[in-house]
Amino acid sequence: MNDEQVIEAVYDAALEYVRSVVPPKRIDDLDIAVGMDDGEVTIDIRLVTDRGEAIDQRTVDEAIKVASEKADELMGKGGKTCGD
Repeated sequence: MNDEQVIEAVYDAALEYVRSVVPPKRIDDLDIAVGMDDGEVTIDIRLVTDRGEAIDQRTVDEAIKVASEKADELMGKGGKTCGD
């Protein structure tokens, strides 16, 4: 897979996770940024809902975990979270 395909798949994994736990009508703002530098994937998510900041942060943390696992899977890293 090339970098663009990995970025797209990781973005989709994060978005899918957030949408699976937060009804769209409760999302006030959602920004997902995925990048790649020297084989290392970076994921940044900002979520604002009416559910409260602590709940939103837990959702963001879990979405980053899911997206990171997807990146590792696609890049064959076997559980590592950064490039060698």
